Amino acid sequence: MNRITFAAALCGLLMVCSARADDCQQHLPALLEQAYPGYAQGHLLDDERGTYRISIELSICKVWPARPHLTLLAASLVRAEDDGHGYSDLEVLVLDTLSQAIVARHVEPNLLDWDAIFVDGLEFDTAPYRLREGDLAFGLRIKRRNMSRPNPFYETSLSLYELQSQRLRPVLSELVMDSSGGEWDTRCAGEFSDTKGLLIITERPGNKGYRDLLLKQSRVESRVAEVAGECETVEESTRRVQFRIEYDEQRYLLPIEFSPV
Repeated sequence: MNRITFAAALCGLLMVCSARADDCQQHLPALLEQAYPGYAQGHLLDDERGTYRISIELSICKVWPARPHLTLLAASLVRAEDDGHGYSDLEVLVLDTLSQAIVARHVEPNLLDWDAIFVDGLEFDTAPYRLREGDLAFGLRIKRRNMSRPNPFYETSLSLYELQSQRLRPVLSELVMDSSGGEWDTRCAGEFSDTKGLLIITERPGNKGYRDLLLKQSRVESRVAEVAGECETVEESTRRVQFRIEYDEQRYLLPIEFSPV
């Protein structure tokens, strides 16, 4: 193949991939049917863990900008649901953008379970996560919230996945990036806390060549009260901290401060 022919073929591939990137969500039902035959007919599906259905409301796709020949797909596999709570797995898949053939897939059981706090949405994070030389990871953000007016809560966590040959594996699991919450009288008076995080890949290579991560956090605590008939912030403080996150044998270990109580 001469240079002109190769350039034309490459241009054609990029144009097709770009078009798929623009309308990936429009093709989501077809991608789900490819990954879960019978989904489109509304059938209950079955695997080694039992029956489930696909929640299209919590399923997303995105062409990987750094690798446009690959498409990322995340699906919610609902195992059981009742009034106010349910059990749901997360499955993350990588597909060939042109053929829609499945390249790799990985299931995380019960990651999307809900009760008082429910999953509000998923979002792919395709920033260039170059965790070690020659490797590129992508992220998935899970948004959670509650429905309480007097005690509002919101949280976004980040997981990172690495594609090696035809194997997809998580290398960072559910690192809380942003959160907010508080308690108030639903009119004005109350106390609130908001935390914003920034994840930085350092230059320091650690175990197996994986670079250390640095999470920088800014936490704002505020108190609101009624002053002369107006609702105002009467006290506010900001605290900035940072955490170093190192790679162990299989994945990055979260700081002890992030461990469930």
